[in-house]
Amino acid sequence: MQRLLFLIALAGCLACSNDDPAQSQPADAGPSCTFTLTWGHRDSGGAFVPFTDGDDAEITLGFQGFRYIQSVLRLENVQATSASHSARIVVEGQDPYSLSDTPVKVHDEGGALYSDEVLVFFNDLPIADIVGKTAQITLTAKAAKCVGTTKTQVTLRDDESCVQQEDGGLVCEQKDGGP
Repeated sequence: MQRLLFLIALAGCLACSNDDPAQSQPADAGPSCTFTLTWGHRDSGGAFVPFTDGDDAEITLGFQGFRYIQSVLRLENVQATSASHSARIVVEGQDPYSLSDTPVKVHDEGGALYSDEVLVFFNDLPIADIVGKTAQITLTAKAAKCVGTTKTQVTLRDDESCVQQEDGGLVCEQKDGGP
């Protein structure tokens, strides 16, 4: 019986051997290349402004009641026409949650790729429980069989009272300095 077990084990080892260990990779090794990913937003003139740790991030109220940060991704050192992105979000005092892979088109602007609009959602959290809190946003994007990741800590704000209209436009309450 021991000989039979030994022969089965030996046959299994021989059948799976790889003479070149340099070519051996784990099955779940993932993409073999990376790119630089930056999370940001467009200013009123359309210029890309990266979010940095400690920045304020404005929450927008969508026309169907969705709450999100309206943002853009910048991908550097990769060539692609589309990407997919996912997010891991940890809001101070709340349970962490994830947003699943979402496809997005990207286009070249002066040597870097920029995504169409990327919405980072906060729908399941009461707005009163998150405004003024810090949120650690980790975004991962995949494009052209490569991957990029960025992590930024922002403070969630709802200062501009912006509401997205059904046609996609935004209407923001004007600040008049009064109470």
